[in-house]
Amino acid sequence: MQRSDAMKFPRAPYPEQVSYQVGLDKIQEAVISSHFMHELAGDPRLELYDEDRFVAKALHIDAEAVHDRLIPALREACDVFSGHRAAAARSRARDNHQDYGLADPRQVGTAQVITEVMFDRQYRAEPLRSCSRELLCGTVAERVEAGSPIEMVIPALPFKFSSPLKTRGRLPDLAELNFLLGLNEIVSTVEQIYRAARPDLQGPLARFTVVSDGSRYNKLVHEPDSVVERYWNRLGVWVERLRLDEHITILDYRSLLRDSMPAGDRRRKSAIAAGARTEYGRVLWSIFDPNDMVSAMTMAARVEPDPEYANAEGRFVSLLKSLIYTIKYDSLTMFDPLPADARHALYRDLTAHIFEPYVAIPPDELAGVRIDARAGLAPTDRVKERLRQMMLRESWACAIDYMAEIKSDRELAEDPILTCLPGHLRWTIHAKAGQLALSTPIAAGIRVQAWAGAAVFKLTRRKDVKLCTLPVLALEGAGAIPVRVRGVDDALALAGQPLFYIYPDVTFADMDDFLAVVRRSLVRRRTN
Repeated sequence: MQRSDAMKFPRAPYPEQVSYQVGLDKIQEAVISSHFMHELAGDPRLELYDEDRFVAKALHIDAEAVHDRLIPALREACDVFSGHRAAAARSRARDNHQDYGLADPRQVGTAQVITEVMFDRQYRAEPLRSCSRELLCGTVAERVEAGSPIEMVIPALPFKFSSPLKTRGRLPDLAELNFLLGLNEIVSTVEQIYRAARPDLQGPLARFTVVSDGSRYNKLVHEPDSVVERYWNRLGVWVERLRLDEHITILDYRSLLRDSMPAGDRRRKSAIAAGARTEYGRVLWSIFDPNDMVSAMTMAARVEPDPEYANAEGRFVSLLKSLIYTIKYDSLTMFDPLPADARHALYRDLTAHIFEPYVAIPPDELAGVRIDARAGLAPTDRVKERLRQMMLRESWACAIDYMAEIKSDRELAEDPILTCLPGHLRWTIHAKAGQLALSTPIAAGIRVQAWAGAAVFKLTRRKDVKLCTLPVLALEGAGAIPVRVRGVDDALALAGQPLFYIYPDVTFADMDDFLAVVRRSLVRRRTN
């Protein structure tokens, strides 16, 4: 039933917090989400496997079993889950009819039910009311009335981070596959509702575009274009293998803006970034002190140009702590020829100690501390102190550049993704006004994005099995079992990188039994 104006409740103007606002929110708006790594890295109980232990712990799964058993089990669980969410959306839309400006639940139609999918807590993560059902429903209703697909977009899947505490390889693993399947669940839920109402329509009725934003950030964290390209290309192989290509498209951020953003907007974006870089550099370099980072970070929270008042550490310091474990350090490239175990041990030592000096060295003596590659095997405290300060300087500079890049988007009159892809429903990793924050599965008390960790099958509180993501340090520190693929094809050629881990709380006899456990017990709930 279509609603009439006479049966609508009078509505006040939409509050600012439910529509796009220019500029970073001064109360709460995260810009990156790996600051949990600092606590993990400082926990001496957690250790990475050395190469011998990794090989001894690893199990193998045949490529044929991945494609014939594991992926079908995942797809089947996703199909069941999306069916349940479609049914739940219908009842919730009626319960929430007043939020759509309707006086009677019987007025709820297809547009409202589809919109309700976007507010499902299994899909959407906002703790606060940052979107309006009625406002979003207006866009959905236009698409439904035109018989057009519901188009959605999210910037995500940049590249696999290089930190050895987070990952054991740079290619997409089952974590990225899980992320894509999660998007497809939203698409499938919408499609089921839309198709039931309009069986006459042909082709896909919902689609998700992923704007892979690795090309936006890679130079800031010293990653070469080749890493981004290999990751992006392999994602495309997975989309095809999962037969998701009708419903999920992956675009490159830099190419999208180059091809679709007006030249004037691109110039404005560059000018904003340059101005922000100058402003942040002027304010924050003056307080940078690698010998007293506690004071420097405390002062940064007081003077940063874009404060985040709900965050006691401030936006800049939270970003800095995240980037410590994201940057590919130029300072450490001299140790690349060393064995992996030695490099990883040095990285772990330095990052765990990053805010605390190893030894006091006068500034005029620091540059004279000699470093060579062999020092990575048994570095002195003076060598580690010079490396620590070099890494801190890189991280501080990176955080300034990162904030400038974030502001270059957030201070435009319109979100640049929607400038390039108008009419799309805008999803995001971090909640912000007018955008839908994607729910991420929680494991071991933290939410980790697919590109910042490795895939793991882990038990839930209800003793079901859930596929989620954790940093490698948390996995190997807990004794998780890495699973590598035996038999190679173009989607699974991971060069020794595990396809996934199995957490110690999952019991099984062998790989055949594990696959049976997954088939029987896998759940797709993000929250209980």
